[in-house]
Amino acid sequence: MSYFKVFFCLISLLLVGITGCSQKEEVTSINTVDVQKLKEHSGTYIGDNSNVLAIVRALPGGETFKEIDLHNKTPKIIYGTKEGSLSEDETLKYWFDGKNTLEKNFLYNAIYLTILVPNAQGYSFRVDNQKFSVSREEMEQFISDNIKTLPDSNKLFDKEKTQQFIDDNKEKINKTVKSVAIREQFFKNVPIVKE
Repeated sequence: MSYFKVFFCLISLLLVGITGCSQKEEVTSINTVDVQKLKEHSGTYIGDNSNVLAIVRALPGGETFKEIDLHNKTPKIIYGTKEGSLSEDETLKYWFDGKNTLEKNFLYNAIYLTILVPNAQGYSFRVDNQKFSVSREEMEQFISDNIKTLPDSNKLFDKEKTQQFIDDNKEKINKTVKSVAIREQFFKNVPIVKE
């Protein structure tokens, strides 16, 4: 092999390494969620930690997921920075971008957790000093009023029925979450609080 080829191979490897290392991790947004991946976890029990974690990681902001507490059948999800992830500045910039990402993601994530984890009794999210908690009953009522009547919890444990519900309503879920008027009314009833 000639020196030129060896040199060319080394330069190519170096460029690939630099390019790969310099790309920032893209944080999932409502527009980039892989709904198929979420649907795979239909009918998850709150005690099935690995599936609950997989759902949280697949939802918007999942790359900023820091820790979860699954006690009392109410997932308490904390977003933030962790080693090997986005910096604190990048995390806060994602969540507090001036485009209501925090509100949209909290609502979107609560809707999907309500659909995918039928035996949860509530949902709690925290980013920085912003915290949001909602009961399952409040989410069921919200979904039934704004999207479509939610099947009861027993039916949501049937993977096929849950996946069909998601397929039939994923566009309506997105429109509902993006509606300023609906979001304002929702958070007026169930506010985000500063800790």
